[in-house]
Amino acid sequence: MGQQKYTGWRKPESTGLIPGLSVTTSVLAVLAAAVVVGLWFFGDAPIAALTVLAVSVLFIAPTMIRVRGSSAGDLVAAWVRTIPIRRREAHIVKTGLFSHIPGGRSQLPGFALPLVLKNCWDPDSGSDVAAILNLVQNTITVELWVRAHGQDTLPQQIIDGRVAGWGEFLRVLGEHGDVAAAVVVTDIVPETGAYHNVEIDARRSSLAPGFAAEILEARTDDLAADTMRTTQRIAITFRYSSGAFNDGAASVSRRLPELRQAAARAGLEADWATSAEIIAATHAAFNPAAAPLIDEHMARVGDTGMTWSDAGPSYHDDQPRYYLHDSGRSMTYRAYDYPVQPVDEMSLAKILRPNHRAPYKRVALIYRPYRPSDARRMVDADYRDAFAAVQRRNRGLVDARQQMRFEDLAATREDLAEGHGLADVGMLITITVGLEQNGRDAAQMVDDTGLSSSLKFVPCYTDQASMFLVGLGIGVFPDMTETQGGVTDAFAA
Repeated sequence: MGQQKYTGWRKPESTGLIPGLSVTTSVLAVLAAAVVVGLWFFGDAPIAALTVLAVSVLFIAPTMIRVRGSSAGDLVAAWVRTIPIRRREAHIVKTGLFSHIPGGRSQLPGFALPLVLKNCWDPDSGSDVAAILNLVQNTITVELWVRAHGQDTLPQQIIDGRVAGWGEFLRVLGEHGDVAAAVVVTDIVPETGAYHNVEIDARRSSLAPGFAAEILEARTDDLAADTMRTTQRIAITFRYSSGAFNDGAASVSRRLPELRQAAARAGLEADWATSAEIIAATHAAFNPAAAPLIDEHMARVGDTGMTWSDAGPSYHDDQPRYYLHDSGRSMTYRAYDYPVQPVDEMSLAKILRPNHRAPYKRVALIYRPYRPSDARRMVDADYRDAFAAVQRRNRGLVDARQQMRFEDLAATREDLAEGHGLADVGMLITITVGLEQNGRDAAQMVDDTGLSSSLKFVPCYTDQASMFLVGLGIGVFPDMTETQGGVTDAFAA
């Protein structure tokens, strides 16, 4: 039996009266043209007409010029927005013992500053689960830590079933409308050997034969220098009503068993993360040099002794194309173009595979499940737009791409009517190198692996620090609002 192919994603688009412009921009362009014609021919005011024409071109032309998935106007606006920030040097943060912040803590910077780490109750296990509370956006984030395992020996039928189970998991996320976003984080870091040491110490016996004891003594000394460790987690962000955290935490607790069971049906062996695990993973991302010591403490006692106020960096510098922090230089890239052809379940294998060119790599898939009512309204609007697009003919023929888009939206409307879900999806890749390295080889690796997976990536220009936080999966989304219901299209292609 061959591999199953999957498709069904599309880019949000709006085809207006003028090719390359949205409906709103097309209307503005038509109105501007009407004003220019009126002033020139009927108002006898050529100077005013030329002025209106110049202003219209100045504001409309940048929206038509696309540079690697973004309009030229958006890039210019992003650069202008950072000018006052850099003049005040607000992009540089120094904390820790020698900072002006009382207590000498290494708090999380930027959008993560309002985050508070609390606990909620898991009815299945009867234990506490770490919950990250965002006081500004009124969200609660919990994390499922997944034990990764291979699939090389699995039959194709089981793999297909797990893919279907993942689709069901996403549907369960969005069916109640309380999940703002879910971030699937895959962390690839060099293996420190701490967990191997603890496991071998637990298994070693004083009665073991000499040869066996000698082999155990060698333990992690024989690990290859480029051995990598892959960890995976799913951060699920819930909404709650403003000022009602206790009610929100109770609602989240009731959802935990259902979500864990849905993950199990997708073949995921997972447990809810504790506060110590989240603190350790967050601080290790900012300070990779401390990873061996963090692993040692987590492997032996299950806690690093740090608090949430210590999880951030002691120094960071947000540059337009990279992000400096404690012991690393990170560069975050977003996917702006996705495959148009059907793909199989191995399409992301090269992106997720460990690579010595980027020993510290984090891949984040961001899902924004739509509320059922929002999904129906959005798809109906896109369907009407696509219907209008296929009515326009060029020499009696319909544009083939618009015809395919219309048919795809028609199928999507039928799926929604049958109870299926809809979600926006985006992808971020963060690579971290030493402070003295420029990261060019690692950046080339991102382009190479993306090309082999029919994906295209672009640096998160002027947003390196915020996208670094988004990729951590700790409930940070810069433009999330309760009315919009999650991550906006800024994170999608």
